[in-house]
This record gives sequence, structure tokens and C-alpha cells, in this order.
Amino acid sequence: MNILVTGSNGFIGGHVCEYLMDQGDYVIGLDLAESSSKQCDEYICCNLSTAEVDGIIDGIKAERIDAVVHLAADMRGEPDTVEVVCNNCTGTQRLIEFCQKNEINTFVQMSSLPVIGSPVKLPITEEHPIKPPTVYHVTKYMQELLANYADYSKGLRTVSFRICSPIGIGVNPRTIFPIFVSKALNNEDITLIGKGTRKQTYIHVRDISQAIYKAINSQARGVYNLGSYNLISNYDLAQRCISLIGSESKIVFLDREDPSDNVSWDISLDKIKLDMNYEPCVTIDEAILEYADYLKNR
Repeated sequence: MNILVTGSNGFIGGHVCEYLMDQGDYVIGLDLAESSSKQCDEYICCNLSTAEVDGIIDGIKAERIDAVVHLAADMRGEPDTVEVVCNNCTGTQRLIEFCQKNEINTFVQMSSLPVIGSPVKLPITEEHPIKPPTVYHVTKYMQELLANYADYSKGLRTVSFRICSPIGIGVNPRTIFPIFVSKALNNEDITLIGKGTRKQTYIHVRDISQAIYKAINSQARGVYNLGSYNLISNYDLAQRCISLIGSESKIVFLDREDPSDNVSWDISLDKIKLDMNYEPCVTIDEAILEYADYLKNR
């Protein structure tokens, strides 16, 4: 199968391209850079928010595209919100119309679980009330609506994944997971605000990739939560890092409240398991050890 992956130079995009190629698919990477920094069969530079999208077919070697995986996103906040709306919403609609024009029957994209705002019902299902906390999250919800509209009005099969916290090699090093692993590896104090009770579900990029692969190769359609069984509090994550790595780090609580204390991002996987036979494989312990090995060998 020939699959176009947008955002192929990104953290998730690079892993998805590699996973799909390992399954025997022909992968066409697409991003803004002139050349590919990740593994793919061929690559095209394209600004999705412009009419350049219309020339994708002419710019690739493959004779056809069977599915589009849309991972590219403008994640900036203030003061760039107008550009974020234009890039994310216009880019998505252009890609959808590109699929319709070129008889590409499957469109899979990445949304974001925080489109719900803060959890008010647990576990979090796909029917949870929506309250996007930023303009970026408003655009992710709009992308879901655009995809759903194309599905019921034009017959394009679309899947939108509301993803929780992604982890794995290449993750943003300024986020909690890589910071905790790095500090434990260097025997540095791990600092927490509040009580450290905020619970987050972490998902490894390998499980993200397998979900995308299963979405392409199923008849699933609509919006799905994409998570794992790795629900863990900030305090317990710090403890796990220290224990698994054999670190001498200490957990230090800062004298500062955490407004997210006691918030739990406990995700229901019932729908995705039923429709796609999805089963997350990578545990939080495996992810910690993998990332620690990566840092040691870097």
C-alpha cells in the first residue's frame, strides 16, 4: 500500500514512517523542509496551507496514493494564533479535497485529547464534553469536524485520533517524562509542585504507529481516543524512574501549588479496541528503560 505521511520529519511522523515501512508499505514523507530527516521511501516538500497540495501527485514517483496519514500541525500559541488557524484548518481541508479529487479512500489524522479541556467524567470516552483550552486545540477539534463532514457527505473514510501524552526516542526533552528520566540518570533531584498527584496516560510512539496502521487496514471511521494502560501520577513516575534506573535521585517538593493536582487523564479504550482490535503493548517501565538507554548511548 502507498501511504502519504504528512509531518514526516517530526517526532511522531518519523516513527510512523519507519513502522509502516516495516509492515511492507511504501511510504511517501511530506514536510516543510527541503529534504527528509527521517526514513521513508520518497519525500516531497510541501506547504499544506497553500495550493502546493494540488501538485503532490505530480511531485512523487508513486503512481497512486492509497491512504493519507495527516500528522503535520502548527502547534504555536500566542501571538501566532491566526497563522495556526490558517495552517491547521486550511491544510486539513486542502488534504481532504486532495483525497477526494484523487480517489484516495482513507484519511487518518492526529487530534489531541485535551480538546476536552479538563476531564469532568472518568474514564474519558469519545462522548466527553468538548472545551478546547487554546486556539491550537480549537483547530484540532475543527479538523475532526472537517474529517467527519467529508466522511458522511463525501464518502471519504476518515479516522481522527485524540492522542494523550506521547513518549519515545525523540520526544520533546522539555516535557515531564524525558526530564524525569534524565534527572534520574544523572542522580539529580526530581522536583515536583503541589502533591504530585496529577495522573497522565503516556503512550509510546510504537503504539501510536500500530494504531494508525490498524486504522488504515480496517473499516473504522470517526473519532477515537488513542491511549494505553500507562496511567501514572507525577510522583509515581518519578519513583519508577529512580527505581528502574537505580538512581540516587531524591524527590523534592517545591513550595508551589499545582492547579492540576488530583486531575486524572484516565482514558477509555473500549471503542478503539472494539473497532480496530487495538491493544497497547509498551509499558511505562519499558519506555523508561528505553529512553534511559538512549540517553546513555547518545
